[in-house]
Amino acid sequence: IAAVICYGSSWQTKQRQQLVYAESLDKVAASVNETKLTLREIAFYVAYEEAEVEKQAFAYDAEHPKKYWGIRLNKTYVYAAARNAVIQMAIHDEVFYEMAMQEAIELTDDEKQTLEDRTNEFWQDLVEDGKDELLGVSEKDIAETMKRIAYAQKYQSIYAQMQGTSYEDYDFTSETYQTLLEKQDYSINKRVVKRLGVGSITLDYEDLEKENK
Repeated sequence: IAAVICYGSSWQTKQRQQLVYAESLDKVAASVNETKLTLREIAFYVAYEEAEVEKQAFAYDAEHPKKYWGIRLNKTYVYAAARNAVIQMAIHDEVFYEMAMQEAIELTDDEKQTLEDRTNEFWQDLVEDGKDELLGVSEKDIAETMKRIAYAQKYQSIYAQMQGTSYEDYDFTSETYQTLLEKQDYSINKRVVKRLGVGSITLDYEDLEKENK
């Protein structure tokens, strides 16, 4: 993928306009069929997406990973693409969670145990890195989101089988899912979302940048 390096005003300006995440947890980022998704509800996705993109950032420039967030890939800034992924994943999972609830889907004992193990592991990683404080969320907040994700993933699999297609065909980036999404009553609060500093909410490269000057 060709990368166009285009830092300057956009990345720096966005950083100055960012919300302090931990102080903004009750702000609504999106809504799905009358269910409001606040920054508290989407905190899991922020931590997850930042961790995933950070791997790419270190592969791009191990000494100055922060630069990666300010480049353009396929005409879109990395930070903007990551921010969009956070919101779209949250909306996607809410859609399938609501469908699961409508169908009275239950998790098996094994699925509940797997969920508990994954939740504990994810939370401990957050605490270890101090990311829980940067997000301002509790273990209960993360556990609730991950529970809803577990139901969403289970019903995504069931629904895909019912439609005679694959699980991946209903991932949040797929055209098949977009057709389903168009049938939902959803909205994105751009005034809040555009002020999410994805790339610097749970990540701090200051010490690393000083070391490599």
